[in-house]
Amino acid sequence: MKYSYIKAREKRISSPEVGLVLSFFAVIFLFIIGVALYLSFKIDAFEQRKEGFVHEKSQVEHQITLLDKEIKVLKEAVLNSEKLNEKNIFISTSIKNLFQMIPEKITLSKVELKEKEIVIYGVTPTKDIYNLRLLASLKAIFDKSYTSFYLQENGWYKFVSYNYMDNNLTIFRNK
Repeated sequence: MKYSYIKAREKRISSPEVGLVLSFFAVIFLFIIGVALYLSFKIDAFEQRKEGFVHEKSQVEHQITLLDKEIKVLKEAVLNSEKLNEKNIFISTSIKNLFQMIPEKITLSKVELKEKEIVIYGVTPTKDIYNLRLLASLKAIFDKSYTSFYLQENGWYKFVSYNYMDNNLTIFRNK
């Protein structure tokens, strides 16, 4: 008994449409695997670059710390040189003032400058000229002044003047 005039087709598991869908899924699957492999290679490359940058960063930080130490040393050297320059300028002006203080009749042969004392060697025509013209100025500056005179053959006096300051004062005072 037949209910239809058309002959029934055989039904197969694989039809062209199913083949097309399966091939589409296979292509998509292969594309996803390809993208995953590409991304994993790129991630590895980025990780290696990252490690290189981290290593380079640590080297740069080490160099920065070394440079900071060197800058600190140089700043201290500059500060010390500035202090020394100020001290030298002060000494220069002090010596200039000392030589301006010396009267014309008194001749200096040697001056020894120490931290808390000054020793002056020289020649004067009389003790009174020394005492009136130079000793008064020295006593105004220094706390203690001692002078020794030695008579020369020509009638003039050689002198050695020791001038001291107290312990809390120095010739090289800060400005």
